[in-house]
Amino acid sequence: MFRSTLGLCAVFALAAPAASANDANLKDILSTPPGVERKAPVSSVPIKLRAGKLFIDASANGQKRQFIFDTGSPSILTRRFADTLGLAHVGQNTGRDAHGAPVTMDIAILDSLSIGDVEFRKVPVLIFDDSELPLGPCIFDGGVIGSEIFPGNAWQIDMEEGRLSIAQDAAALGVKRPFLRTRLYDFGYPHAPIVDYKAGTITDKALFDTGSSAEISLFAGVYDNPSVRANIPPHTIRTGRGSQGISAGGAGTVTDLAYFDLSKIELGAKEINNLQGLKRDVPPTLLGAGLLGSYVISMDYTKGELILEKRQKAEPADTHPGYAVTLGEDHASVTQLFHGSEAEAAGLQLGDQVIELQGKSLRVTSDADRCEKANWLFDTFDAREPAKIVVLRNGAAQTIEIPATQ
Repeated sequence: MFRSTLGLCAVFALAAPAASANDANLKDILSTPPGVERKAPVSSVPIKLRAGKLFIDASANGQKRQFIFDTGSPSILTRRFADTLGLAHVGQNTGRDAHGAPVTMDIAILDSLSIGDVEFRKVPVLIFDDSELPLGPCIFDGGVIGSEIFPGNAWQIDMEEGRLSIAQDAAALGVKRPFLRTRLYDFGYPHAPIVDYKAGTITDKALFDTGSSAEISLFAGVYDNPSVRANIPPHTIRTGRGSQGISAGGAGTVTDLAYFDLSKIELGAKEINNLQGLKRDVPPTLLGAGLLGSYVISMDYTKGELILEKRQKAEPADTHPGYAVTLGEDHASVTQLFHGSEAEAAGLQLGDQVIELQGKSLRVTSDADRCEKANWLFDTFDAREPAKIVVLRNGAAQTIEIPATQ
């Protein structure tokens, strides 16, 4: 479930590069969308949720790997996979990660990227050394498939059926009963999906970003606007402190956190009601993968439309656990803690080193051990359930028992 990932563990978001580069030839390469070859009118591949991210299988220059499918990111290969493919670097580019930190990556050109029966030719990709992040090798296999391959296609994400489909336009995808249609903007490389939205009296643009697990993440400047706050029931607001996750540039700094219910936003001519949201420190506002719990979402770049269809059965809303435990280089720690939560009342403190959780040691003994424990945290541990946590505080072990989230 998407919404249960909120606050449970580190969030990986990758750098969105600047649209410009130093070399004029490279600018031409980046401004030209990849070529597309189709073997069928519609091609579909399985799409799965793991660690709060969407994963698909694809082939790069004929070698099959698992990739994160992230609409808010450019396409990225891990450095170890790029080295396996023998890719030559054609330049560098500097962008900003999800926390606003500058990140410089090499650029290469992938001859072929195949997703199901669709082949994309001459795809620019960024090269990222995921070993710079403690959990990078645990999350990334091939890398990330992102937005520069979106133009000239329609993309449909249906998590109810566990399917990503690609066609020439939304009509070929079989969109029949749309709940809403709204304009989809393409402002050039990396062709990120941008839409208009209205919250309170604010009209702005938002990024549809499946790399974000929330339904909506409001930029702080929007969240603090009085007309927007009028659509946030005060009793739903939970505040705390902590990092907003791990991005390409590393962990975010400790900041004020907030999650809440937003009674409505407007997309196009329709309202979406009762969204679970987060506040984020840097723009833009994000419409995230949490929406896929209620809607099948299509991005039709051919006609410039984002289309939402209601799922036959929506996933139930989740309660927020009120704290987060993140695994680092050699140990785990409490990286988020919300005021008034069961965790805070039980005595948990932000920054506590966690040495044991539910009877499982979180001390890291090797790279393989780190990945095994990270995957357990991502996919098995449920912070909403009663938890027994052993923390190391002032050199002494202390056991804290947290009741189930109410």
